[in-house]
Amino acid sequence: MNLKPPEETAVTPFRPQKTILVVDDTVKILNIIKFFLEEEGYICKTTSSPEQGIEMAKRGGIDMMILDVMMPGLNGYQVYEILKQDTKTAGLPVIMLTARAVIENTPRPFFYGVYGVLAKPFQRWKLVQMVKDVIELTNKGVSQQEVSEAPDSAEPGQGKKG
Repeated sequence: MNLKPPEETAVTPFRPQKTILVVDDTVKILNIIKFFLEEEGYICKTTSSPEQGIEMAKRGGIDMMILDVMMPGLNGYQVYEILKQDTKTAGLPVIMLTARAVIENTPRPFFYGVYGVLAKPFQRWKLVQMVKDVIELTNKGVSQQEVSEAPDSAEPGQGKKG
C-alpha cells in the first residue's frame, strides 16, 4: 500500500470579521462604501440617519465607524460628541468623511482626535487602506488620543512637533 502524505496547504490564520458602521445622508455613498468594504471581507452596516447611527453604535457589535461630517439634523461632530459621552461608545474608532477636500490635510486634533479624515470624492484604495490602518491600530491598543498626539498632528500654524 503506497500512502502519500496529504498535500500541504496554506493555513490562513483566523481573523474575526470586523463590523463597520457607516453613517452618511447620501444613500449612493453608503452603497459604494458598503460594496468596497464587503469586498475586503468586512461586515458593513449603514444608515442615512445620524440618530439611528447613534442607536446602532450604542447597541454594540460595532468595531469602527465612518461618519459623514455634513448631514441634516445632527452633523458628524455632534454625533461624535454624543458617542464620546457614552461609556459604551467612547472608545469607538471613527473616521470622518467630508465633501470638503481641504479638510483631508487638516491636522487630526482639529477633529477631536478621530483616527482619520477622508475627503469625498475618495479613491477606493484610500478608503480601504485607512480602514485597515485603523483596525490594525485598535488591534494593537493604540487610542485615538495617541493618534492625535502623533508627531504629524500639529495644530494649524504650529508646525510639526519634534
